[in-house]
Amino acid sequence: MPLAQLEQRLESLLDEVSARKDIHAATMILATGGGDFRWAGARGELSPGGPAATPEMPWFTASITKLFIAATVMRMVEDEELALEDRLVDRLPSSVTHRLHVLDGEDRTGLITLEHLLAHASGLPDYIEDYPEKRRAGAGDSRSLVEILLEEGDREWSLEDTGRRIREALRPHFPPQAMDARRVRIRYSDTNYQLLMGIVAERRDASFAQVLEDAVLGPLGLDDTWIPGHPRAGRPTREVATLYAGAEVVGFPRFFASIGDLNSTSDDLLRFLMAIQGGGLFRSTATWDRMQARWNRFSLPLDRAAIRQPSWPIEYGLGVMRFHLPRALTPLRPVPGVIGHTGSTGTWLFYAPELDLYLTGTVNQITAGAVPFRLVPRVLRAARAALTGAGPNACFDQAGRCHP
Repeated sequence: MPLAQLEQRLESLLDEVSARKDIHAATMILATGGGDFRWAGARGELSPGGPAATPEMPWFTASITKLFIAATVMRMVEDEELALEDRLVDRLPSSVTHRLHVLDGEDRTGLITLEHLLAHASGLPDYIEDYPEKRRAGAGDSRSLVEILLEEGDREWSLEDTGRRIREALRPHFPPQAMDARRVRIRYSDTNYQLLMGIVAERRDASFAQVLEDAVLGPLGLDDTWIPGHPRAGRPTREVATLYAGAEVVGFPRFFASIGDLNSTSDDLLRFLMAIQGGGLFRSTATWDRMQARWNRFSLPLDRAAIRQPSWPIEYGLGVMRFHLPRALTPLRPVPGVIGHTGSTGTWLFYAPELDLYLTGTVNQITAGAVPFRLVPRVLRAARAALTGAGPNACFDQAGRCHP
């Protein structure tokens, strides 16, 4: 497939995803690490009745922010300000950590380390997505925090609020895992990364926004990336693509400012991932290697909260996600694996090592968290055919060699 045909295919895929009735704006960018190919596209409106969406527009990254948080933590580990073995209870005040992980009557909070939090191996519930236990909710509120926000509106939210919600309403899913075990159980939880942001801020005696500025945003020149509600000095903020929940506009400025998820542009995100992958952020390449040293696979839980969370066959390292469709699902036309992160609002930021290809995008829709895992494999198949010279119907053997 020639590159011109690849561009046509990408335009078609973007048309297809943006044609969904719940997608009001979408953008997607692909670029090779060597700079010999770049494509960008956008569809829809930046805001209702506003200007057209563009590839340059800022957008809410959702959990792509976790990769930024992990990078900040690992930079501090490099400088010996933190260690992966540090215990949660030694890094945050008891107002947050007190009886945070109580399962079957046993308090295991003291076992949780930074490594557990980075790897989603703590077993802690997700303060945003998880539903209260029936016995704890009783006649009270049985809604998830997402549902409360959508129904009742915006509010500020502190780390102490997170601790209180877990203690009073939620239940851990499993004990903190032995990280050297043959099998490490993991479950995605936003709580883990809220705690990491708190640890970073406590260690530096500064806001997480300031530490992120000093460790990542400033050094990499990411001028169009910021935490909502925390504008950066000397950098005017720009209008961000509107976020939707179905047909309804989502506007939670106080909550988003509280939880630290970023606004950014596709160009800034690509620059960030290229810096991590290419050695431009960490002091040693061993740090990025450590984040990918062990991949643990999410299970396939069937509870209500898990529907919106990453699960099988996605794998997780330390703050970084790996997505590779099993060979059994694509026996003749395997999809290249990618590493990076996604977000629950239909956002993605990935690097495909086999193709030296970076790709990012969003559909700005909180009901579309699964879109990246459906769209990206189709994008990768087209890109592989064009960038490797294979035909669109080429088959590959177990070693990845092409047989047109």
